[in-house]
Amino acid sequence: MPKIRALRGFRDIYGEEWEKFWNIYEVFRENLELFNFKWIETPVLERVDLFIRAVGEETDIVQKQMFLFKDRGGRDVALRPEGTAGVVRAFLELALNPPQKLAYFGPMFRAERPQRGRYRQFYQIGAEFIGYSGYLSDVEGVLSAYLPVRSLGINVEVIVNTLGGESTKRSYSQALKEYLRGRDDLCEDCKRRRETNPLRVLDCKVDSHRLNPPDILDFTPEDVKEEFYKTLERLKEEGVPVRRDKNLVRGLDYYTGLVFEIRAKDMEAAQSTVLAGGRYDHLVEELGGKPTPAFGWAAGVDRIALLYMPDRTRKPLYFVVRTSEDLKEEAFRIAMRLRGEGKRVDMLHESRSLKSQMRYANKVGARWVIIVGEDEYRRGYYRIKDMETGEEGLVAI
Repeated sequence: MPKIRALRGFRDIYGEEWEKFWNIYEVFRENLELFNFKWIETPVLERVDLFIRAVGEETDIVQKQMFLFKDRGGRDVALRPEGTAGVVRAFLELALNPPQKLAYFGPMFRAERPQRGRYRQFYQIGAEFIGYSGYLSDVEGVLSAYLPVRSLGINVEVIVNTLGGESTKRSYSQALKEYLRGRDDLCEDCKRRRETNPLRVLDCKVDSHRLNPPDILDFTPEDVKEEFYKTLERLKEEGVPVRRDKNLVRGLDYYTGLVFEIRAKDMEAAQSTVLAGGRYDHLVEELGGKPTPAFGWAAGVDRIALLYMPDRTRKPLYFVVRTSEDLKEEAFRIAMRLRGEGKRVDMLHESRSLKSQMRYANKVGARWVIIVGEDEYRRGYYRIKDMETGEEGLVAI
């Protein structure tokens, strides 16, 4: 019979790659602990309406990328394509009181073309500051994202811009629509976007590099502009390698103010964004809550894993072997005792000769082999062999 293979864009994460994912999570968790975050796990399956209302009906995520189907109750549901909408829904459903700092880690799903570092099931670590406003909360939000990436040893820069608020977005969108009108060099998607949601054109991977649109700061109120400049300066004071890109908008409709990306300098431009986010001051209200300012970001673990080179040093491996099957129970007891002492230990359970067990211990990189033999066991000892030097000695059981 033919083998059953994983679906295109889905993959198994195994061995060293899984350990790399877990190390990345641990580094983010340790850094977010410094900011007093609580962790939350939301369902991977949500009502479609949640993402239409939160992300925006004209976004690529809603138009092209969500995995949609009807459940057995006939409800329209989707595998979550991003984390913020579900966290805000949970914030409201659990009746949490702001301010709240909520972090999450888990799989997301988008039906886009698979490529290096991009899968249809991908993993994100995210953080949401719900109930926080002001430029210092923007600074704190960007720092909470930058510090763990820096701790991973990845060479990055932070790109920022502002959307100025809802009134600025509306007036700038109209000016952008005028700028884009009549341009025949846009891709087919952007010809549609310039009428329905012109900001999305600036997020296009095909067209954005060819555009030199008006600067959104020319449409931004002076007080908002001043706070944006203060954010930039404070980030520089904190040692963040930050610069502004006037065309940065991000691809989700809920963003209202500061937006940012963390880009890896050692990756191709199209794949260099490893983390992104910004301010979304109207999403809580849009999903049925009271007006509540908020800021959040999400990191792409799959992308980060391409760049992260962890210290692969592990605890040395002890491997327990026995000279006969009569000593299997005792060998197991010794293995568990060593594990109780915090040592990394393994053994074979199937019946094998001593020579075969030793050969396997060498194959898996055992540093020491514990040999449980009949003579030594009767005298209350086991033998330990150093696999690097070949030296052996007796240890009391």
